[in-house]
Amino acid sequence: MAAPGSEPIRIRYTEPERTYGLAFIPPAGKDWKAEKWGSGNVRVDWNAGSTTNTKTIEAYMTRPDGPATPISGYIENVRRRIEGDFSNSPLVSIDSLQIGEYPADRRCVRIHLRLQLKEPAADGQQQWTEQYTLSCGSLQYADVGYELRYFHRYVDANRDPQLEAKADKVLGSMVIEEPAQPR
Repeated sequence: MAAPGSEPIRIRYTEPERTYGLAFIPPAGKDWKAEKWGSGNVRVDWNAGSTTNTKTIEAYMTRPDGPATPISGYIENVRRRIEGDFSNSPLVSIDSLQIGEYPADRRCVRIHLRLQLKEPAADGQQQWTEQYTLSCGSLQYADVGYELRYFHRYVDANRDPQLEAKADKVLGSMVIEEPAQPR
C-alpha cells in the first residue's frame, strides 16, 4: 500500500463477471498510518491511540438498503439506517445529522453526523465523534455501495475548526471505479 498522501489508495473487488471499487487520496504526512482491514477495506489513522483526539478515514464497500435512484429515496434509506443504528445506543446519542445530495456525483449523498458520547472523558470534558461521509450506490450493480468516512473523535478542547474542510478534501478525491456503462 502506498504511503498516505503520496498517491491514491484503491479498494478493488473482482468477482465472476464484474470488477468494481473506489480510490481516494488520504492526507499527506508521516503521522497518518494506513492499514487494510476486513476483506480489502482500508483504514487510515492519525493519533490512533488517543481517546481524546484521533482522526480516522475509512473506505469500504456496503450492501445498500435500496437503489441509488431516485436519490431522495436513497437519502431516506441512509437516514433511517443511521437513526436506527443509534436510537437505543447506550454509548452515544445523535447531536446533529444532515444528509443531502452530493452535486459532484449523482450516485452519492453527503452525510454530516455528530455523536455525543454519554460518558465524559477522564478529565470531565464532553466527548464527541464527528464524521463526514460519502455514501454512494452503484448505478450498475444494485447490491454494491461505496462509503468513504472521515471522522474525528475528540473532547471539547481538541475540536478541529477545520474538520469539514479537511474532510471535504479527502471526500472530494474519491473516484468510483466501475466499468463504463454501455450506451
